[in-house]
Amino acid sequence: MRITEFGGDVITTTVINAMLENSNVLSKAEFYKMVGNADYKRKAATASGGKFRPLNTDYDNNIVNPDFANPVLVIFGDKVQVDRAHERRGSDIPSVRAAQLLEFAKNLGKNFQNKFFNGDKDADVKEFNGLKKIIPAGQILTPEADGLAVPLGNSDTNKTLQQAFLEALDILIGSVDGGAQALSMDSDMISRLTRIAEGQVQWAVDEFGVPLARYNGIPLLPAGYDSAGNKIIGHAETCGTALDTTSIYAYRFGEESDLSIATNVGVEVKDLGIVGVHYTHSVDFDLDLTLLKNKSVARLKGLRIKNL
Repeated sequence: MRITEFGGDVITTTVINAMLENSNVLSKAEFYKMVGNADYKRKAATASGGKFRPLNTDYDNNIVNPDFANPVLVIFGDKVQVDRAHERRGSDIPSVRAAQLLEFAKNLGKNFQNKFFNGDKDADVKEFNGLKKIIPAGQILTPEADGLAVPLGNSDTNKTLQQAFLEALDILIGSVDGGAQALSMDSDMISRLTRIAEGQVQWAVDEFGVPLARYNGIPLLPAGYDSAGNKIIGHAETCGTALDTTSIYAYRFGEESDLSIATNVGVEVKDLGIVGVHYTHSVDFDLDLTLLKNKSVARLKGLRIKNL
């Protein structure tokens, strides 16, 4: 199910829509409902899919231990408070509150996008682990130990590097079982890709009227910025001796399959009225990013487009 299915009342729907406009991964995400604080969800089976055997000879053992994901809900949100004194001083409190809540929801979407990639429970136990933490080692592709340069230009050297990058990108896409649903990267990386692979890139507008590029039909989603203006996927990752690399993420969502988000009621928005000296809204989002099939996510790391 999609996040929009958790709406219902006008205020919650408004908050969800503002989040969606500022988090393109949230617009692709699939959710499943769980009860309680934690869950055990069986991951995709890994048993082999058949083999040959000679007559009168048994098959080799094919014993597989079930593997489980253990989503644990965390709470993501905040309070939005407007001092009641503004009402005494002539402000239109309903419009002020609505404007503040809408701006908060936009930033909430940006920060969800950041945590989707960069969430780290080791750094802050209150948050969920993002893609960077949950992608299995076997699904991380590093085409060059010290970073792969992706230059512009038509020289033989540059063309060879461009072809190596496009080959690595195709391998990344192919490593997602069922095919990648989307590719997320920094906007600078999208710009470089669309220039060196023009024949494989198509443009259209998304549901919000924003131009969206597709590489061989797969949406290229700019990771964007968090609410503080920091790039969510930057160009300062370390790959061997290179300190200026970036990554591309490929993923496929599913409801209780592939990559999914566990939740109970989705986004919950409450008007608490006056609490102390403030008119108060509370916004809570109980969730955990849950990997139910290892091959539903992949990362291509060590790409260099800066200072070339």
